[in-house]
Amino acid sequence: MNRVQSTGITHPKPFYDEAQSRLKKAELDRYLDKKMAEWKATVPFASHLTEPELHQAYYRRTLIEHVWRIRLSRVSQSKAIYKIAQVAPRAARDYAQYQADEMLHDKLYISDAAAAEVTEEEIIATEPYLSTRLFEGFFYYALEHESALAPVVSNYLVEYTQIKLQPAIVENLQERLGKENVKGQAAHLHVDSTEDHSQEMWDILHQLIFSEEDFEKVFKYIDDVQEILAMFFREIYEDTVSQHAKTAV
Repeated sequence: MNRVQSTGITHPKPFYDEAQSRLKKAELDRYLDKKMAEWKATVPFASHLTEPELHQAYYRRTLIEHVWRIRLSRVSQSKAIYKIAQVAPRAARDYAQYQADEMLHDKLYISDAAAAEVTEEEIIATEPYLSTRLFEGFFYYALEHESALAPVVSNYLVEYTQIKLQPAIVENLQERLGKENVKGQAAHLHVDSTEDHSQEMWDILHQLIFSEEDFEKVFKYIDDVQEILAMFFREIYEDTVSQHAKTAV
């Protein structure tokens, strides 16, 4: 009797073959397109960073929160690698390489924050929003009690939507603030697009789907992640835009 378990020793094969995988990715992408349309229609200020008038307090706090999300994700995503390694070693290796690329990207946002007159001391002194803390907490919960799919699905969602939405955001910010002041976000976009992180994340996610039920879980995790991210956008809107407008009145 061998009591050793959760080692990924069998190197399990993905449920879908290559042709099926392409079809399933297309199905997910259509779902994400629909979710982006819902997002734009229901989340306040959802498209603000592409608008001509830039709300400075909103923009600065967005940068602060990006820094915190990346810093906190370094730990939660490291836990994800550990959990994935117990199931699918090759996926764990690929995810570790992806996280290695992403892990220090807080420096990119820190440079743009400095250009927006936000010091690193101010960032450190600013407690992350509840939505940001819940976002990271959701991954710990899912990894401990559900599966390793949740953080990978989240990164797939982010990479897919970023490549659709971020070019217009970066272009608008460059026009409003000057290219020198948005170098970090431009560099981040360049990495995501040239290295095709959306496809990279699907290649990893595909390795963690071992049944039709697993594939259905992906849709549920997309809904969960989008709802938590929407909480962040509502929270920052209330904190930097709505509340200030009430005070002014």
